Amino acid sequence: MIRLLIVGILFGCKIQNPKTESGVTEIPQNTRFKSNLQISSRVDTSNIEVNKVLTLYEKYLNSQPDSIYDNPYWNSAEKAQFKDFDFSRLSMYNGISSSQLLRIYAPFVLSVEPKYQKYQIRVLYANSDTDPLYIGSKVWCIHQLNATREEGFWKLENILTEKTRTWNKSKVGFIEYVYPQEHQLNTERAHKAQLFCQKIISRFNPKYHDSFSFYLANGIDEMGELENFDYIFSGVTTGKAREGMILSGKGDEFYPHEFIHKLLPKNPDRGNVIEEGLASFLGTREELTEYLVMMKKLAKDFNRRNSYNLQNILNNQTDWNGYPVAYPGGALLCEVIHERKGDMGINKLARGKTKGYEEIIWLTQDILQLDQNNILRLIENKIKEFE
Repeated sequence: MIRLLIVGILFGCKIQNPKTESGVTEIPQNTRFKSNLQISSRVDTSNIEVNKVLTLYEKYLNSQPDSIYDNPYWNSAEKAQFKDFDFSRLSMYNGISSSQLLRIYAPFVLSVEPKYQKYQIRVLYANSDTDPLYIGSKVWCIHQLNATREEGFWKLENILTEKTRTWNKSKVGFIEYVYPQEHQLNTERAHKAQLFCQKIISRFNPKYHDSFSFYLANGIDEMGELENFDYIFSGVTTGKAREGMILSGKGDEFYPHEFIHKLLPKNPDRGNVIEEGLASFLGTREELTEYLVMMKKLAKDFNRRNSYNLQNILNNQTDWNGYPVAYPGGALLCEVIHERKGDMGINKLARGKTKGYEEIIWLTQDILQLDQNNILRLIENKIKEFE
């Protein structure tokens, strides 16, 4: 299960109307906020190429990097290979816009150093706030990217390929494990993963014929490096499914929650609550103790916290209480549907429109052939089972 660190308090108090992540292609925003980089004395600004890299990074910051489009400052090869080509985008902005981030966190360039005929830039994002309420998020991240030559110009590049250049690779079925040399591949867990994936495919997506890489990092910090962070606070997590890959900081070849994200049929109309709910119900539930802890937290909050009503839970709009409510909230609905309609109901849920509360309830009524009052009663009764 992903442990995603949410920092809504900070931005909820200091800026209005934060951008939310939709998971679909975005267009550049009309943002006029401009960044002036602060630069460490360690950076050799007398070097012409270093200055070009600094200019490149600053132009990228001012080009709406929170949005997915054909950004002129990123290298063409990765833009052609990946729709969401900047691996740091999701964690870097994490529900806010680039202009909002820069209003609070001033980018400070720590270093620009030559590396393998490229340059690597490291930039600290920190604020000067001393308020105890915000001090824990004083450092947002240390962002690091490569600058590589393309037709005579410097372009930005992800760190992942360089970071894993000397890592080992082992293919188990359609999963290619990529791991540090010191890691001993656990073939038993890898084969368990393959059997689990095949079972999920046969139940929910028999047309699946893809493959993906599984990067086994040593902890959350090394996993952060795979997404271009020398240090990461925002969006820190133990696992993430990306295009063509899974990144994991757990050091375990079996990660059912993330497998579900890769194996379910693609559906742009599937909202985040149902996406994470399906991954929790079908994946995290394989590790039953972890699953029950999560569900019990939701049951407790449902009874004691005002914002934890069903509408807020299914809209993912509750107050933050140490865990992402989308996971148990979506899993709760899966519990209700599977109990009455089995895999057929889950398949229909996975393929339907579920971007918000109304769509979720409407689809659930259609699946269970019950009116809204009976649906709500079933969900509330299910919550009580986890108390």
